[in-house]
Amino acid sequence: MNLRSLLFTVLLSACASRGPVTLPEPPEAEQDAEAPVLDASPSGDYGTEHPFVLQGAAEDGRWLIGCQAREDTTGDGSIDVGFGHHGSLIGDALRPYLFLEPGPGIPIDEVLAEDPTGRYLALVRDGTLRLFDTNTREEQVLASGVPLDTESPQPPARAAFSGDGTRLLFLRPEGAKRVAVVRELAAGTERVLDAGGGLLGQALLDSSGQWAVFDVVAKDTDGDGKLTWPQERTTLASALCRGPVSSSSHYGWQGDMPVRRFRRVEGGLLREGDDILQPFGGGLLRRAPDRAILFEHADGRRESWVPADCNGEVLYADAQRQQLLVACAVLEPSWPLELHGAGVHQSLGWRVPAERERSRPWGRNVRLVAVKAFSSNQPKDVPVAIDLARRTVQPLPVASAEVELVAAHGPRALLKESYRPEGEDRWQRRIWLWNAETGEKVSVGEPGDYIQERAGDKVLYLGWLVDLRRGRVLGAVEGEPLAIDSRGRVLHARQFPERGIPGARGGMAPLGPVRWEPAVKAPAPAPAPGTP
Repeated sequence: MNLRSLLFTVLLSACASRGPVTLPEPPEAEQDAEAPVLDASPSGDYGTEHPFVLQGAAEDGRWLIGCQAREDTTGDGSIDVGFGHHGSLIGDALRPYLFLEPGPGIPIDEVLAEDPTGRYLALVRDGTLRLFDTNTREEQVLASGVPLDTESPQPPARAAFSGDGTRLLFLRPEGAKRVAVVRELAAGTERVLDAGGGLLGQALLDSSGQWAVFDVVAKDTDGDGKLTWPQERTTLASALCRGPVSSSSHYGWQGDMPVRRFRRVEGGLLREGDDILQPFGGGLLRRAPDRAILFEHADGRRESWVPADCNGEVLYADAQRQQLLVACAVLEPSWPLELHGAGVHQSLGWRVPAERERSRPWGRNVRLVAVKAFSSNQPKDVPVAIDLARRTVQPLPVASAEVELVAAHGPRALLKESYRPEGEDRWQRRIWLWNAETGEKVSVGEPGDYIQERAGDKVLYLGWLVDLRRGRVLGAVEGEPLAIDSRGRVLHARQFPERGIPGARGGMAPLGPVRWEPAVKAPAPAPAPGTP
């Protein structure tokens, strides 16, 4: 399980969320045409010869977080771990380990956050919150007496790094309450940020690192006479050492409803209100009483970005280009797509069906956003890509209507097409690599097993490794990798057990140790002339 995806889920599911808050993303490295596409040297063995459940990995593979069962805690004479459908673990007890190099790893309690650049980790070990520098191997104590959350399927975010890896926001216990502390990583300085009255349950940084976002239980909304952080009613297993999830159900929440508050890290007033949509760079996006969307500058000046008659629903907030992709929620069966922002007011000439689920962009360096839309020239809604850099819309270049943009980087995207050959009942799949600027489209190869992993510019999808930055298909990947890294390696377990244990409906945990290996095997050398 990737730690960033867990944080993303926590943020989207927060009860007080009223809009899409942009999450921290690693800064984009400059493209180096001379840099090697692959540097896939193998590694040694990480972990011991026991069940291994991967929890997270650095994009460049410099560290791993994995849970292992190394003792026969059930007393049945063997060490086995099986998975239920909801990520539950059956069998012997696991505990998490941090792996910085091949070997048995360092026992830890849990990891609360990872720096998007891969250098820092905020982790709990022996009940103490520590800032760990994976470059220098130094650690600094941030807080003591940190309770371990072993039950929550969606734990609240108790630490978060800025997108550029220069700042950390974390919660520190002080008596019966918790306070929010921001730390400047280079200087090592800290200061407390006032989150206002109430029970502070969650703290995050927006992608720019300029805003702290607090979720606070300020009122006894369920009437039980106390303030309680909400817990999700779900079949999902606890997040700590959770196995792969094939299905889960959600049954609402129990506890009190939090409010969301915002404060600039550099100082200023604490802001709260249903009219705040989200931080956006140095300012805030706010909803005016007449339904216009305003941008509020740091000095309090407000600028109208989306007019009231649009009643805009924000589909994507493009901080890089200072613009918003919105669907104008007018009283019609379809909503116009428009771009608005600092000096931008443009109709895209396409409409989306009202009240239809719209896809969210996936990945970083977001330039392409995919939705289903129609226009005067295309009366039936089809999958289209909105190019935020060129401010244009174009249908995805596949004849089948069942096509999905599954990953993108800049103008390049991976497309999955599902089609049914004439005269056949069985659906088949094709994968395409597409450049939205040039229109070039190439077939990737025969699809394999469903696997979707991403590390930096590399994407592993349906058995194929693709470098999206350079637009290259690197080759087919064999086996069942646990993860990939940006160097072009895959993480393989020693073996996948075939036998099961009672109640393990989702399979068995792979056995360690695990090892980084080249994702794509080098072609065999051609035989010398005259060789039989």
